[in-house]
Amino acid sequence: MNDLIASNINSTQGDYPIFVGNNFKKDLAQYIKNKYVPKKIFIISDSKVFASEAINLINELENFDITCESLSIDINETKKNLETCTYIYDWLLSAGSERNSILISIGGGVTTDLVGFVASSWLRGLNVIHFPTSLAAMVDASIGGKTGVNFKHGKNLIGAFKQPLFIAMDTKSLDTLKERELNSGWAEAIKHAFLFDKELLNTFQMQSEDIISKKNPVFTEIIKRSVQIKAEIVSKDEFEKGSERIKLNFGHTIGHSLEGLTKYGKLLHGEAVSIGMVVAANISKNLKLISTETKNEIVSTLNQYGLPTNLTSGVDINDLFNNTKNDKKVKNGIINWVLLKDIGSPIIKDDVPDSIVIDSIREAI
Repeated sequence: MNDLIASNINSTQGDYPIFVGNNFKKDLAQYIKNKYVPKKIFIISDSKVFASEAINLINELENFDITCESLSIDINETKKNLETCTYIYDWLLSAGSERNSILISIGGGVTTDLVGFVASSWLRGLNVIHFPTSLAAMVDASIGGKTGVNFKHGKNLIGAFKQPLFIAMDTKSLDTLKERELNSGWAEAIKHAFLFDKELLNTFQMQSEDIISKKNPVFTEIIKRSVQIKAEIVSKDEFEKGSERIKLNFGHTIGHSLEGLTKYGKLLHGEAVSIGMVVAANISKNLKLISTETKNEIVSTLNQYGLPTNLTSGVDINDLFNNTKNDKKVKNGIINWVLLKDIGSPIIKDDVPDSIVIDSIREAI
């Protein structure tokens, strides 16, 4: 498995690897057997990937004499809440989980967030392994130990930091991913390029056809590079106490507000973040941090990957703006906006006038 390590994360809860490869479930099962010697593992999967992913992993684990208790449930943003956690807690209790038990989450970013939170809270903390099956989860949601569930007042307002034992990313899982969901994942990977890596952005722009068609080696390599960027930032700022990890929230202030306003049903997370990045680029332009040309380059790149860059006319600008006040990054009533001075050069500003934000939202309609 060492040849599959894309990056390592250093954390106060223990250092751990991130594996990236293609079709390595057998190797993964053997690694778990040799490394942890578990007699039983508890698998929680999104029902949408149970047949394609969970059953195969269960079979490989059982071939190594590991008993698997599995729960397959419908997991989406509308069910990412304490009610679903309670349902999983009841199942873990009835299935015989103990303090040293290992959970495996199989699914997208909502699954890793939800199961990660369950692992952080049940019996004051269980071990967890993430097996993300969507691109968005691979390049973003599963990395870094952030877990959480939605509350009626906003997204991810209830949560904890819970680092996994490791993360295993099998790119074969993306073979059957719907185009819209794959595009949504590219939003987070492209975000890393906007923030930290001009060369990566150039690859996204110049090789978009090969990347979109999942042509190797560029497809796997660009995922690995995005994973490395996220891992490097998390290792520097595990609990988002400094100024590094908050930069990863580029596009998320408006994105989260938009998701909440549309009841988590109209837009995928990456689609909302894409629109949020355009608004953040508009703010950056209107503050004269970046040129109109740079802002247009951001919009153009997102469009290359089939991502939305405009708000629909049905969204109320004032409601969208007011909803940003519920964002987790608000401190003393002030929003910390992640903006750009240039591609690869993010900046955090807490003094953006409300009028600039509202005008920047209006520009995106």
